[in-house]
Amino acid sequence: MRLFPIIIYLLFVVALASVQAQANPVTVWVPWVQAPPPTVAGYLGSRQDDTLVAAGFTPTGELVLAGNVPALTGAPETIVPGGGSGALIRIAADGRTISGVVRVAATLNHAALASDGSAVACGLDGVIVLEPDLATVRWRATPGAVARCAIAADGRVAVLRAADRTVLVYPPTGGAPLAMTVAGTAVADIALDAANGLVVATGYTQAASDLKVAFLRAYRLTDGSVAWQRYGFSAAAVKGVNLAADSEGRRVALGADGLLYFAGYTDGGNSIFGRDPADLHRVLSNSELITFDQYNNPFNLSGAKSLAWYGRFDPATGALLRGQWLLTRLSDGKGNSITIRALAAADDGTLLVVGDTACCLQGRSTMQLWGQTLGNYEGGEPFVLVVSPDFSRRQLWTALAAPGATAGSSPAVAAAITGDRLALAVNLTPNTAHTRALVTVGNPAFPVSNGGREGYYLLMARP
Repeated sequence: MRLFPIIIYLLFVVALASVQAQANPVTVWVPWVQAPPPTVAGYLGSRQDDTLVAAGFTPTGELVLAGNVPALTGAPETIVPGGGSGALIRIAADGRTISGVVRVAATLNHAALASDGSAVACGLDGVIVLEPDLATVRWRATPGAVARCAIAADGRVAVLRAADRTVLVYPPTGGAPLAMTVAGTAVADIALDAANGLVVATGYTQAASDLKVAFLRAYRLTDGSVAWQRYGFSAAAVKGVNLAADSEGRRVALGADGLLYFAGYTDGGNSIFGRDPADLHRVLSNSELITFDQYNNPFNLSGAKSLAWYGRFDPATGALLRGQWLLTRLSDGKGNSITIRALAAADDGTLLVVGDTACCLQGRSTMQLWGQTLGNYEGGEPFVLVVSPDFSRRQLWTALAAPGATAGSSPAVAAAITGDRLALAVNLTPNTAHTRALVTVGNPAFPVSNGGREGYYLLMARP
């Protein structure tokens, strides 16, 4: 990967004049060379089992990881009332120092950062909102176990109580929430769009004994009524156009560009994701469903495969702007499985997608990263994908197994991206042979795992 410095030219205009004599203004261009952010990948260094659940950037460039981390030796800690293993881990902007740990809950399922650096964290204890210093509690609530949470720029907070498919939206200062029950069988994720006054939920409905159907639905923050729905078709409608593959909504996120991003699952290419999400009878056009090679075209499949699909939507109306399949290929060319665990979009629409994969990514057998030849494939290894804003090319698509090692059963679970860099988090699961490891680079604080399930992060300039 070639990373180039960003050259910013500062214009200084010096006008030399006097009452007695006039001179022409002098324009001087002074180049200021700013190096790109360093690429750093390493472990958290815990000797106990870690489980990371979220990642984000603060306004000052710190990377914040959220998860369940019982102990981090040597890192300064702040413990808020009720804080335990559920923690926010602050990593310096250069990626090389764990600058602090804020223990906010007994356990965490998810967390998110707002644009001003304030944060929401949620789990079995309920929900806690922190000021931008990440140490001062703004408010907290105990609505039961919370699976996912989101925080808007205006301070409003949405939480998903998955057990009863309830979404609660709290005002900026806490207090009584607006409650919505999401129709369907299971709700996987939510996104909060304060600009359009919406909260968006995704999941699936068991529409028939042999058919799951994904849904993507927006609710108004004024009264909880449905603003729009995409997918969510009846079993009769889906079967009526001969689309037999199960489908699920897995992840939804509001990008820094203000648009809505969705990731879904389907067990084959004969799926609703090839159709207009508002009209099953209309096949998506080439400008809506972007295909350029065999890794985003679901042909030559043998049996049910866990394929992925992602798309960009207008959050105000639910209109699909563009979408794309994602799959892997076996050595014989047959399509194979991949799972998206998280996605994030920058202000220019560049999309970061992470998860885990079956065999094999494009070029996997000879894959190199940062001048290192990656270790061999193992099922369930993490992947990182960066997609151009128009979905016309993959700027990066890589595994993360360390040289001479494998990285099976170790999904990438969280993603964050800005205008100049990206970050992701992985949960490395050890095996009995102790042959699993992730590639490290850039002098991280912990280049070697200390044992157990290990949290891992990658911070790098955007390709």
